Formats: sequence, structure tokens, C-alpha cells
Amino acid sequence: MKRLFIQLSTVIFLLTVFSFHSQGQYNLEYNLEKGKTYKQRIASDMNIEMDAMGQKIQMNIKQEMGFHYNVVGQNNGVYDIQLSYQKVKIEMGPPAPFTIDSDAPERSTDASIGNAFKSIIGIPIDIQMTKQGKATYVKGMDKLMEKLNTINNGQFKQMLSQQFSEKTIQMLIEQSSAYFPGKPVSIGDSWDVVTNVSNQGIDIISKMNLSLKQVANDIATLEITGTLATPEGGVVTNFQGMDAKVSVDGKQAGSIQLDLKTGWVVRSEITQNFKQNMEIMGQAMQQDIIGKTTITAE
Repeated sequence: MKRLFIQLSTVIFLLTVFSFHSQGQYNLEYNLEKGKTYKQRIASDMNIEMDAMGQKIQMNIKQEMGFHYNVVGQNNGVYDIQLSYQKVKIEMGPPAPFTIDSDAPERSTDASIGNAFKSIIGIPIDIQMTKQGKATYVKGMDKLMEKLNTINNGQFKQMLSQQFSEKTIQMLIEQSSAYFPGKPVSIGDSWDVVTNVSNQGIDIISKMNLSLKQVANDIATLEITGTLATPEGGVVTNFQGMDAKVSVDGKQAGSIQLDLKTGWVVRSEITQNFKQNMEIMGQAMQQDIIGKTTITAE
């Protein structure tokens, strides 16, 4: 389960949106249509090498999630959205193979977990969000947690309660708006963005330089470079009832293609390469992690 915790706590974020252009400048913001459902698929492939008390471990984790964003209303630049999970699939390879598949719960390593994830598919989460991506309202996660509470594994259930929370969904939405420059930009312009990401009690500082590389056929292409790091000296978090000191240091890079008419992501590919060190009860564990996340519109 420690390795599963690592897998769940090293996911990444991403949902970036932009739109509308005139006279060579582009306002990067949402321009969604009431009554329309926007679909998205997120796939990640993560390779981890760990040194746990002198033991070398290699692991691969693949994750796939599908989402629907149903725009049910708009008022004074604020969207009312019903977000729902459409698919959850996680495959973790040796030395601790583990599978969750909402499409085929019988193939899951733990049947109760597979069935629980199948039961959350389609349950709406109510969101209010501005054109700039600020989440002003998130409600409905309790309905998902009622389903997930049927899982028999208490430790896994506790981790899910942190992952599937209103705060987590709000953070996901607002991280997407962190890419906005806050003013119209032209091809060749670049801007810096610094955000704080909190995951399982671990605060990570994300620094990014974004640039608008090209616009063709109403598709804008952005390039991203940046770093990932914990605050100086690392952070202390609770790991299975014990205090653990964690530090992260790494890089991130990639590109995003956006539909300028709607602001929706057509495709994005982001690669993160970082080291994570954990000290717990006098023991040190280092992880070298390379992860690639691809987002596509459906």
C-alpha cells in the first residue's frame, strides 16, 4: 500500500483553456456554450525508480480518466457546470501489481474497489466557474464519497477521501486558469506563472514559463518549460500516522493545443522529470520519477 500511496500522491493536474482573438492578439479565457457537454480524456504514464533502504525498485503506473463537463448555465460571465467522471483506470506493474478499472470492475485487483469506482461514473459534481477559471463553488463530492465508502480497505478509503474532495476539485480547476497571462497576448509573447500545488499535505511550487508559439486554423499552440520544487528545506507531512519529511526537485516541459473558439484543450502533452526524497523514522527513500500526461478532447 505504500507504493500505491506514492502512485496516488504523484498525479498531476492539467486542464488549460484559452479563446477569442482580434488584430493579432488573443484573450485566453473560457468561451463555453450553454447546453453543450465538453469531453476530455487524460492519460498518464509514469516510471518510478526507488531506493528504499538499499533496495532498488522499478515501477510503471498507467492511469486513464475520462470526464464530461456539462454546461448547464451562464450568468454574468460565470458558468454553471456539472462535472462527472466517465472512466477511471489505473494499472500498476510489478513488484506490487494493482489494477482498478471502472469499465470492467471484475478485472480489478480488489473487487470492492473496482465496483466502487464503477458506481461513481456519471454522478454530477456541481461547479461554478468564471471565464478566467476561478472556481467560486464546488458541491456534490459527498455523493461520490458515499459510493467510495463501500470499499473494504480502510487505508485506501482514507487516501481516497483526500483525493476526492471539494478542495481537490477546486484546486484542479484553478490550476488550469493559472496558465492565463491576464491580458491579451500575441504570437511570440511569453509570461511566467508561479503556483502552489498541495497534494496529500505536500506543498510543491510550480514555476512555468509559457509562450504562444503559433496560431493556425483557430488552434493556438503554447510551449511550457518550468520547475517543480518543495519550499526550501522540504515539507513535513503525515504518512500512515507518522511524520515524514519530503522534498521534491525537478523539471517540466510540454505543449498545449487550444481551440480558440471555445478555449477547450484539443491536445496537450506535458512531461515531468523529478526526484522525490522521503525521510521517515530515520530511514530515507528516494524516487526518480518520469511522467508523461496527455490530454485529448473527445
